[in-house]
Amino acid sequence: MGHEWTIFHQEEVKTGRKIPVPAAVHNVVGLDHEIHDHCMYWNYERIATYLVLSQYPLRESNYQDVKRTKVFRAEHGSDTTGYIRVPDSLSETVKSRYREGTRVNYMAYDQMLEQDNPTVFLLSNTQFQQLLPSGVQPSVTEAGETEGVDLEESLTNLPAFLPSP
Repeated sequence: MGHEWTIFHQEEVKTGRKIPVPAAVHNVVGLDHEIHDHCMYWNYERIATYLVLSQYPLRESNYQDVKRTKVFRAEHGSDTTGYIRVPDSLSETVKSRYREGTRVNYMAYDQMLEQDNPTVFLLSNTQFQQLLPSGVQPSVTEAGETEGVDLEESLTNLPAFLPSP
């Protein structure tokens, strides 16, 4: 099953767990809410332990709706449209992947963006590196993480992202 990756942006986490939001991501999953202004939903995928951003909460059983957060200093049309902050309500284990200076990857393939509720993965660089084939994987220092998992297989086997029958 082939997918075309249409969004792949890497950013660096700033102080206070602030992450710049590329325009391509904001335009897809950002919601201009009447009351809350520019915002997006954070979802936690319990099986693969990925963060997934969306316009609305994901309702599948393997997702935990974390929180709707504001996109601070959002300006449509610029290369980076403000920033988001990793929610405090996430576990310390998850938040530890998004410390100041850490590189993160916004990723989405074509079918994720074509859904009624478009979605984008937000992976730490360590998570992304561990999904690469073992021959090209840089050394990863976090213990207990799976090595050599196929990137496309891991991401596309998530139930919410399988193509509709």
